[in-house]
Amino acid sequence: MPKRIAFLTFGIMKSPMGSPEVQGFFDRIGDVYAAADGAAGFYERSIRNVETWEHSWGPVIAPKFTPRGIDLNQIAMTLSLWRDLESVAAFAYRGAHGDALSRRTDRFRKPEYPPYVAWWVDESHRPNWSEAVVRIEKLHERGPTPDAFSFRKPFDAAGAAARMKMEHAASR
Repeated sequence: MPKRIAFLTFGIMKSPMGSPEVQGFFDRIGDVYAAADGAAGFYERSIRNVETWEHSWGPVIAPKFTPRGIDLNQIAMTLSLWRDLESVAAFAYRGAHGDALSRRTDRFRKPEYPPYVAWWVDESHRPNWSEAVVRIEKLHERGPTPDAFSFRKPFDAAGAAARMKMEHAASR
């Protein structure tokens, strides 16, 4: 069965939503989501209802490594599906998201945890937040494995160690 990359991002903002210190992050969300929707290799993402803060792929759950006292309104998380890891990297480090990412130290705490995790899923599978949190916790506890990996140490859909083909990511 064909596979897709599931991708979770996780960050803790320096201040809660509504604070001037992090407002620039929220001001960019629409442009970044629009860029993702049009990105080569992008399939779909969990969509947050801005009025209720609920996501379309189920309730958001904070990983166990989240520091005590951090509320969900101070956490930025995305969950999406992609064709391959190169497509995710091309989107993440270029364009609207790349611009926002270059300002992450202004708005987010320095992570003592993985800021993202990738894993392969069957083409018909849509991950939920519980599954995604288990994956990022595995990456945090054990390092990259075929079940939870990063750009620096990726695995292919069969579970073998792989190398990213970044020369292809730029042209997608």
